[in-house]
Amino acid sequence: MKCTGRVTGKQGDVAKVLIESKACDHCHACGFGAVRDEKVLEVNALNKINADVDDTVHLEVSGKKVMEASAILFLIPFLGFIVGFLLGYLAIGPFFDAPTPAGLITGFVLLAASYYLVYLFGSKSEFEFVIKDILTGDERLSPFESPSLR
Repeated sequence: MKCTGRVTGKQGDVAKVLIESKACDHCHACGFGAVRDEKVLEVNALNKINADVDDTVHLEVSGKKVMEASAILFLIPFLGFIVGFLLGYLAIGPFFDAPTPAGLITGFVLLAASYYLVYLFGSKSEFEFVIKDILTGDERLSPFESPSLR
């Protein structure tokens, strides 16, 4: 995943980079971005190419970190629902003579509870941004990258 930002500070091999999203200016399909006031993010990025303050740079998030975040976001709730359904169907359902409704109810309860685990794992997970290259003034930006950073 690539994005563009402006270096606001640096200390050794780590640079603070300000990323401004312009995606919501073009789409508004999700509904969330259209009402979001804060469209900027400041991150720490590995600066092996020695970008200076006020340079506009391309950042990349490692694919491994993206896959880890996807697994946390999707697999934990899925497993929560499956475990809850099986628990309700096999353990609770026979007591009420209704295994399927009991399985569905406990499945959705554990699905909702699993989002707390997503929150816990997600707050401890950090993306590793890496500065890939420094932009010059003549390069084209994608529609989602901000020209105001130049």
